[in-house]
Amino acid sequence: MRKITFTPYTSIISSSQKKDELLLDILSSTIELSPRKIDKPAILYGAGSLGKMAKDFFEYVGIPFSYVVDRNASQCKTDGHWRNIKIIHPSDASKTDKKDSLLVICIVTIPLIRLQDELRNDGWENIAFFYDVSEAYRDQYPLSNGWFLCKFDEGEKAAVAEVFSSLTDEISRAHYLQFLAWRRLRVELLFENLEVNVNNRFFIQEVTDVLNESEVFVDCGAHKGAVSNKFLELVGDKYDAVYAFEPDSGTFATLSKEFEHIPDIKTVKCALGDKNGREKFSQGFDFASKLSKAGKDLTRTVTLDSLNIPATFIKMHLEGGELDALKGAVRTMQKYRPIMAVTIYHNPDGVWKIPLFFINNVQDYKYLLRLHSWGGTGAVFYAIPKERLKNIDRI
Repeated sequence: MRKITFTPYTSIISSSQKKDELLLDILSSTIELSPRKIDKPAILYGAGSLGKMAKDFFEYVGIPFSYVVDRNASQCKTDGHWRNIKIIHPSDASKTDKKDSLLVICIVTIPLIRLQDELRNDGWENIAFFYDVSEAYRDQYPLSNGWFLCKFDEGEKAAVAEVFSSLTDEISRAHYLQFLAWRRLRVELLFENLEVNVNNRFFIQEVTDVLNESEVFVDCGAHKGAVSNKFLELVGDKYDAVYAFEPDSGTFATLSKEFEHIPDIKTVKCALGDKNGREKFSQGFDFASKLSKAGKDLTRTVTLDSLNIPATFIKMHLEGGELDALKGAVRTMQKYRPIMAVTIYHNPDGVWKIPLFFINNVQDYKYLLRLHSWGGTGAVFYAIPKERLKNIDRI
């Protein structure tokens, strides 16, 4: 077999045979990766959603940053989240800062290596990705993004290969390779004519094509309601029910207020897991709040099976708790056969344990995988029951 030499930025043409070769090379190649501690004055690049998360992270762990760089600096200054924070256009950064500071990239909506190369060509000498930095402070801040995958043993390699072969379409296999290559090697694979759609997470066309007028949508990890709102936007008033689960107290208050006047929507303050009880919870971290042994609070946990919700569409985004939630939902999935959309990028469980758990417990589904941002962030495993696809020829 031809050995592929990986470079930090790789562009290839999509073909079935080449994907098989790429998978073997990704599984056998090793690049030493390690978290990046802040050892220079820090500057953030990007004032969007990830930039805001980075700001909260730096403030919480007590590491100052000098300012923020963003191409839309003038517009970002009007955002209250950045009140009293200096934001400049890239052209306004000084040569001294480019030489002596660490620029932390807080963007995942565009190819990352390409951006890194552009910034280096612009004179920035020290560059790191935000999740490489945050991983170095996991003992202080609970953010988990699965940014590092250790070397696989032979059993794990076989499991990854099984997931790869179970995926229904070429797009899914290409996205899976992109996901693995970045998380294991920091290699950014680019396939010709392959889209990374950052706007349709959980609602890819293969899902929206099969929605009907009597959906029961279960939003596990509802946060402040953006995904439930997107569902309502897609179906209008033609649905049976929405159940929105969120354990974080502050976030739940916003969620419940968002939907208090909308019919047939029930907001539930609890976490989903593999048993009913109470577990430690890291609260107050916005998107990063999660069940965690290091959590300082306790929250109620329930299984979906114990609630007997007649779910037709389940979305899970649980900051690493997805596998346990699936274990607590087996009877629900087998009985009601819902569409599933599950995030798989928060920890190594998503690489093969989550897909294979579903595949081994529920039959006659089509399995898809899509990336909804770069660096593997936003990777979602989709499962669509075959009976929903009778009139859909392209899946």
